[in-house]
Amino acid sequence: METAVQINKIFSLEDLARQGLEQRDVKELSAKIFIKDDKVYFFDQTDNKQYRLYSVIHKRSFFL
Repeated sequence: METAVQINKIFSLEDLARQGLEQRDVKELSAKIFIKDDKVYFFDQTDNKQYRLYSVIHKRSFFL
């Protein structure tokens, strides 16, 4: 069963991969960016292996 990706929840990179999120490198932001379908997910790194989701926007609103 798939776990929902929720704001302020903590995830590992493995959790995000299981959700089908693909990481994108962005030079001008300190956030970790992941893409899935038509959504862009923004994560803060809380430690070496954990990430906190803080925002989700539509892909058209974000230019990579």
